[in-house]
Amino acid sequence: MPKLPSPVLALQSHGMVTAIGNSAPQTIASWLAETRRTRHIRLDGFADPFTIADCHSVTADLTGAERLASMLASAVLEALDGADHLEARAGEECLEILLVPAWLDDDGCERLGALLSTWILPYEAWSQRARTRLLVRAGATGAWIALEHAYRALAANPKLRHVMIAAVDSACEPAILQQAARADLLFKTGSTQGYVAGEAAACLLLQRVRDIDDVLADGFALHRPALIQASSPFWPGVDDPDDGPLSQALASALASSGMQATHISHLQSEMDGSEWRAQLESTALNRVIFSATTALPHWLPASLFGQTGNPHGIICWLLLAVLHRQKIERVNTVLNWSVEPTGEVAACVLERSPR
Repeated sequence: MPKLPSPVLALQSHGMVTAIGNSAPQTIASWLAETRRTRHIRLDGFADPFTIADCHSVTADLTGAERLASMLASAVLEALDGADHLEARAGEECLEILLVPAWLDDDGCERLGALLSTWILPYEAWSQRARTRLLVRAGATGAWIALEHAYRALAANPKLRHVMIAAVDSACEPAILQQAARADLLFKTGSTQGYVAGEAAACLLLQRVRDIDDVLADGFALHRPALIQASSPFWPGVDDPDDGPLSQALASALASSGMQATHISHLQSEMDGSEWRAQLESTALNRVIFSATTALPHWLPASLFGQTGNPHGIICWLLLAVLHRQKIERVNTVLNWSVEPTGEVAACVLERSPR
């Protein structure tokens, strides 16, 4: 038998806040009910309203670091509450990766970092370990960037046992909304290219395991991601976006997981109906996946959440893992990816334990 990729990072516990739920269970329930909680807002200087998918009950009237903290606190605490079974073993270390939006200034980053330390402190199973922290500014590919940092840390430090990825972003921040509107990036009547601005927070605790055979029954693990930087942006103003970087990322993600297209049971992306995304995805999938297998279920979280930025990947991973555990959707392997309009592409495989 071929050698299994080793090590892998197994999903342990999680939390999230989205436009359709202030916790992971609420978000999952709303997802199944296809609940939409978008709002129409008016921005200064624009006659027509814009559609956004904000966490209004949590973030109303807040801006900057305080807006982000209002979402992130709940996600982090939910994840830590689910990790009370963790035991602090002598010599084990853990890594904390804090994902923040590119627009957050240094003072805001410092504020979120200090709050994260405060939220963690009461959870002795986590706080009493030797911990290091990494701050990463990123957009929609942020979760995969954080995952790559985690894999590099695993290779460099054999004592590293657990990884926390805490992510928060908001395209609904007032100044960011205005900026996107002026650049004609937001969805509006008559537009087939714009996006619905969203916001979210998510927190995921991961555990190092030898390989997928060591993951508990019905548990999932994330394989090492593929990260590609295109030589030119995909949108806006690009009539024929190059699908090569996405095709390369999908193929590399399969290779990192030791799989071929025929091993994949589900697809997942941030497709939101934009023509440029549809063109990129259809061409890349025909090259890498559908040349070897038939059509697969393709899950599209952005259709309900809007574009949530760096928490997007974590939300993707958790949705199908939880739905499988609840026996709602049978999931074996998920090929998931994200594309930033500026040219960043990321992909990886989520795999269920064979037990």
